[in-house]
Amino acid sequence: MKPKIPAQRDIRNLLLNVFGFFLLWEWLRPLKTVTDTQETAGFVIFIGACFLLLFLRVPFLLGAFIKVFLIVYMIHSLYFKEDFLDITWLGELVADIIKNIGLMFQANWWGMTPIFRTLLFSILLWLMSYLLHYWFTHQKRILLFFVLTIIYITVIDTFSPYNAQMAIVRTVLIGFFMLGILQFERLKDKELTKHVSIGKKWAVPLAVFILFSTFIGYVSPKASPQWPDPVPFLKGYGQENANGSINGVKKIGYGTNDQNLGGPFIADDTVVFTAKTEKRHYWRVETKDTYTGKGWRLSGQPEKDIFYDENTSLKWYEEKTEVEEFDADIQMDLKYSHIVYPLGLTSVEADPDIHFSANTLSEKISTYRGNDVVKLDRYSLRYEYPKYYINHLKEVTEPGRIEQIDLFRERYMQLPDNLPERVKELAVEITSSHTNRYDKVKAIENYFQLNGFAYDTQNVAIPGTDEDYVDQFLFDTKVGYCDNFSTSMVVLLRAADIPARWVKGYTEGERVEVNTYEITNNNAHSWVEVYFPEFGWVPFEPTKGFSNANLFSYDLTMTGNENSQTPQTTPMEIPEEKEAKETVAAPVSEDTDNSIFEKLGDAFSWKYVLIVFLSLFLIAYVFFKTRKKWMPYLYIWMYKNAKGEEVYFKAYHALLKQLERVGLPRKDGQTLREYSIQVDRFYKGHEMEQLTRSYERALYRKDNAYKEWSMSVELWENLIKRISS
Repeated sequence: MKPKIPAQRDIRNLLLNVFGFFLLWEWLRPLKTVTDTQETAGFVIFIGACFLLLFLRVPFLLGAFIKVFLIVYMIHSLYFKEDFLDITWLGELVADIIKNIGLMFQANWWGMTPIFRTLLFSILLWLMSYLLHYWFTHQKRILLFFVLTIIYITVIDTFSPYNAQMAIVRTVLIGFFMLGILQFERLKDKELTKHVSIGKKWAVPLAVFILFSTFIGYVSPKASPQWPDPVPFLKGYGQENANGSINGVKKIGYGTNDQNLGGPFIADDTVVFTAKTEKRHYWRVETKDTYTGKGWRLSGQPEKDIFYDENTSLKWYEEKTEVEEFDADIQMDLKYSHIVYPLGLTSVEADPDIHFSANTLSEKISTYRGNDVVKLDRYSLRYEYPKYYINHLKEVTEPGRIEQIDLFRERYMQLPDNLPERVKELAVEITSSHTNRYDKVKAIENYFQLNGFAYDTQNVAIPGTDEDYVDQFLFDTKVGYCDNFSTSMVVLLRAADIPARWVKGYTEGERVEVNTYEITNNNAHSWVEVYFPEFGWVPFEPTKGFSNANLFSYDLTMTGNENSQTPQTTPMEIPEEKEAKETVAAPVSEDTDNSIFEKLGDAFSWKYVLIVFLSLFLIAYVFFKTRKKWMPYLYIWMYKNAKGEEVYFKAYHALLKQLERVGLPRKDGQTLREYSIQVDRFYKGHEMEQLTRSYERALYRKDNAYKEWSMSVELWENLIKRISS
């Protein structure tokens, strides 16, 4: 049985306890983010005290008393207002503990009080600190806990807002140091040696290697994600969708959670509903007003407004928008507890006992029978179809009165504080040459048609922790589907000080009969609505490959300069496209060379120079530290087959140099014969003395040096290999 060396209060044990404390601390850091625990400092101090008491080898009873005192003091500071010396609060603490013990026997885990949960968690930390101390002090093992810590941190980082970038760096550093120290200790135990300590010859290379490799890993370029984000898939797995089936993969279709956009999806041609209507238009479900940098959410939870037949809750048009009334009949194949409707909805007709609840913020209209949510099979709609005249919309050059209201601006002009500046600069660049709101909106809408953007549902990136969804699409990938295009347009509009909102629902679908459209999950879509004073909310379509379902034309009855314009649905496209072509065909200016050098200068990074320098330094350091191993083979390669009268003298001096490297230097005043006897006594042989006699003969008879070397070269080779092994 392998004997165990008892724990000592030395530098090795101190380092292990310090590292063990930091490793356990990493398990506490995410608690503020992923739980309702707001005070973790007490727990950190407690585990620090546990490791300190174990290192000092405090007697068990005294250590237990100190730990119990710390737990009680922490509970008092968190939950009781009385002075600590006022023992009246102890009665409440004891009563709380007794009550929770009863709940434990009843398996009522959710009924436990925060005081008792804190007590149990403190006891768990007590046990964990002891187990860690036992593992690395007596068992000389830490790999399992180190791997579990890595898994814990990465899972928390993946499925919660906790950013574990630096946590991974700290954990790798701590874990590698502990693994190195414990490997050294296991070697000591194997050799049954107590007198070997962690010295510079062992600790310095370990520290240099760990710090260097960690630094290289941290500063090296990181590849973008190679697979879709698994979180949406895992969160959606096992959930029931609208048609009662169970979600196993991410498919296109209507969903309620838009807080993390991005990633690919697969098509789904399941029919959602069939609509009979005279007009082609999009079908709305809801809007979102707050952009988070990763997706959309609502800015609040307003009270829902009830109506029965006539829509008295939601309005989209103002006095200058001309409308026509139309009807639509909806037959639902997938049943939802909300309706789909066109812009301008005026009334809904369903069963007499059905009423409707409109969320005035999201504009989602839910269906109820009494107090219960109900899913309708069919219903009829009446709506107002708008006519948008371009020359009328171009009259809007200044903000309207409603845009001066703080609540309106907070909802429809909101942008996240950390939105990259280049997004705002791009919005200004696109719109700066236009003087009216319509031209600015069209310039942004057309920007996605003329600047290399592509529609794709598969190769769609997911923004990283520190990336903005819109910034990534506009400047890095330029590949995505409707969510990318519509969200980017809303953000650019708001950055240009134009109120806009994000709308989701369905496109018009596929015409299957005259005035009959079939809408499937593949028609799920998002688009943009922009506010125009005196006109209301006007829809726009930025997604490449899609066209606006609403008609924009010129009012030729107007007098003035606008009459002379030829009616065009997208008047900004032709000049912009011409300008783009002229830019491509323009000759290279004298500044082109300078711009190339500027780009090269931008690409040059001191980070990569530092990486190369440190890599060369590490290689040189490794070669220097291992020179005792490889230098003899270099000497053998240089001298074994060499010819000449001087080769023996050079080879013998190389042997003396190697003896000095391994710790057997020649003393001052010591003759070669005396030194050779010392070397042979250390290595328990006679080779060095025999070689030295041959060397002296060659030294004093220089005309016979090469002959002596030829007879002694094998002896020299064996000796230099032996002292280097």
